Amino acid sequence: MKKSTGSHIFDICNVLFMILFCITVFIPFWDVVVRSFSRAQDISYMHINLLPKVWTLDAYKYCFQDNEIIMAFVVSVLRTAVGTGIHIIVCCMAAYSLTRTDMPFRKTITAILLIPMFFSAGMIPAYLNMKRLGLLNNFLVYVLPSGFSIYNTIIIRNYFFSIDKGMEEAASIDGASQTKIFTSIIMPLSKPVIATVALWQMVGQWNAWFDNMMYCRRTANLTTLQYLLRRMLDSLTASTTTATSGVEAIGALVDTNPDTIKAATTILVVLPIVLIYPFLQKYFVKGIMVGAVKG
Repeated sequence: MKKSTGSHIFDICNVLFMILFCITVFIPFWDVVVRSFSRAQDISYMHINLLPKVWTLDAYKYCFQDNEIIMAFVVSVLRTAVGTGIHIIVCCMAAYSLTRTDMPFRKTITAILLIPMFFSAGMIPAYLNMKRLGLLNNFLVYVLPSGFSIYNTIIIRNYFFSIDKGMEEAASIDGASQTKIFTSIIMPLSKPVIATVALWQMVGQWNAWFDNMMYCRRTANLTTLQYLLRRMLDSLTASTTTATSGVEAIGALVDTNPDTIKAATTILVVLPIVLIYPFLQKYFVKGIMVGAVKG
């Protein structure tokens, strides 16, 4: 079918818009990469360069000069893996329960679960609750409070509704239990929505630092990478701004610079998610569209 002139103009405008949008996203990210591999003295007058004037790993060496950052990296990986696994299991089980039309008080339970989605008790009650549960300075404080989300449960439930009921009925006739149907039929057919929710949870767990500051700030072996890097940046900025003499300021600038350290830490935090995302991308669009519309 031949397109009209207006359609061609519209397509051209769309292509130009997407190109400009990609450029606006790529240039700032590349600028961060360039700054992370640049010398501290070059940052003082650098604006936007395509390549560093002199390639150096000083910023990354600064980040890895202490074993504490390795321990923090391990804690972040553990909380991301364990937290995502618990979240997926709990949300999928809750979503499957809410798809059983014969479950008593199903609509009432759904309405009750929706209340915390719109109303939060606040920071102080949350802290007191964690304290009474014995979760302060405890690794479980990273994974248990985020183990369930009614929003993600609804997304998964709607996807479950889109699965052909005939397969469940056939399995039931063959004698399969609800557990067998859930593990052998529902879960394998729900890879798109599971991958989508897992990606959301992984990003949230990996980038989290506020719960570390609130509940585990006095426990060194529970420090996450994000909170540690934040502390490094704060201390580095403070040490640079408190330099009194010109010699001290120049020495601090040559050895380290808050901009280079900030760029290096940003790359370290973003890199794991960037490496994982391509493996889940093929499920992302299908999972979010079907989970949000069907049901």
